[in-house]
Amino acid sequence: MKKIFAAAFLLTMAATSAAAAWTDDFAKDFDKLGLDRAVENALINEVSPHEILTFIVSNSEKFDTRLSLKALYCAGVERTEVREAADKLGITIEEVSTALEESIAECGSRLALNDRDVFFPNDSGAAAPKQYASPSTPSHIQ
Repeated sequence: MKKIFAAAFLLTMAATSAAAAWTDDFAKDFDKLGLDRAVENALINEVSPHEILTFIVSNSEKFDTRLSLKALYCAGVERTEVREAADKLGITIEEVSTALEESIAECGSRLALNDRDVFFPNDSGAAAPKQYASPSTPSHIQ
């Protein structure tokens, strides 16, 4: 029985230190790069939208919930995923809808570019699809 408790304790400690690592990185990114980039970096490091929002809501003196929702949308998180995370945390549908509208106004063209394939001729002259991970438009198609 002692072995089970010891294993559970060690597992809990490992999970806690992993959670602390991403939250520390998030706060540092926020201070240096801003909210949008902090959210993007957390998502790149496979932190879920729910985990991000939970951290933001629990630190509401530092982070704005509506702006964080907008940052999640602008980073390309699916609408349903953002809404589910917000629902679990008691964030109002009005706040979620406002953030969505703001993200469309601010990031709409960037998100539209990410959602489509851009075709460039390959060496044989046939069109070859290119998928861009970056939200910026390549200079040769501007």
